Amino acid sequence: MNIVWTVTTILAISFLTFANPDKVLSVCVDSSAQALTTAFGLCGVYCLWMGIFNVAEQCRLVEKLSLCLKPVNNFLYGNVSEVAKQYISLNEASNLLGVGNAATPSAISAIHETEKGEKLSRAGAMLFVVNATGIQLVPTTVIGLRASLGSLSPADILLPNLLATAVTAVFGVALVFACYGRAKK
Repeated sequence: MNIVWTVTTILAISFLTFANPDKVLSVCVDSSAQALTTAFGLCGVYCLWMGIFNVAEQCRLVEKLSLCLKPVNNFLYGNVSEVAKQYISLNEASNLLGVGNAATPSAISAIHETEKGEKLSRAGAMLFVVNATGIQLVPTTVIGLRASLGSLSPADILLPNLLATAVTAVFGVALVFACYGRAKK
């Protein structure tokens, strides 16, 4: 993949150099500045959510959430450690609230707990699918983006979003069951 990106970048810069040489430097500088701004923004958001997750862990909120989601998680993930189930529960709660940035750190921690070998386990595959297709009750990130861009009714997407994410989640879980079979308890 590195080769593809390298070749694409070299071709784009070469094309710009011959097509409009005055713009090459300004495009490179502007793109670099935009990349840094995005990276720092994401870093700030991830630091905020990691702090919130640490507070939730210390207050034992994660354990309580894990207990509430235990029947669903046992069905979906089977025999995984309690720590993994806590991270998975936190990930699912973040996805239900539509806060994708908050879901990422807990998903990474859950994968570290479930994946010990080289081959992707059934629990890891299920976590990936549920995280990618997760049902969103309130897509807060999208509603916030729509509001910031001047939408007159940014929450109009609630029902279509709920239906779309529910269908993709059910289909994704069914595919994992078809490929890996049922979880061992």
